[in-house]
Amino acid sequence: MTRRKIAKSKRSEAERATEHYFYNVFNIEIFQIRRAVRTKWQAVDFWGCDVMGRDHVGCCYYAQVTTGQTQAVRIRRRKLEKIYWNSFDTVMVLQMVEQPDPANNRKKQFYFRIHEYDYLNKTWNVKSEAFPIPKAWFQKLRENG
Repeated sequence: MTRRKIAKSKRSEAERATEHYFYNVFNIEIFQIRRAVRTKWQAVDFWGCDVMGRDHVGCCYYAQVTTGQTQAVRIRRRKLEKIYWNSFDTVMVLQMVEQPDPANNRKKQFYFRIHEYDYLNKTWNVKSEAFPIPKAWFQKLRENG
């Protein structure tokens, strides 16, 4: 899959897609998913992550989202490596990449390239397949899906 540069304006869409990813893949309830706050006067994040969620067992999932290329992913991974995580936390970098739609070259398909941190071994595991992002996931996560 060829990676192309994505505009920074897609960052909030990538964060919304991450919320849907947590909800649909990890079965985290909507009220247990939080996004970081960035305003003119304050910035609150979750140990360097943009989105966090907690499942019904109490395990936490943290995701740093980027629309950047290799250098942006490397910077975010190094930042997360410096934090002391619990061994039962799942920490990941979700890199949003785009590719032309084979059916219509004017449209684009978006994917997550998932980098998951193994805290015990201090290594990153990159999933071999990109995770397709449905178009509906760019909308706000609501109770009805």
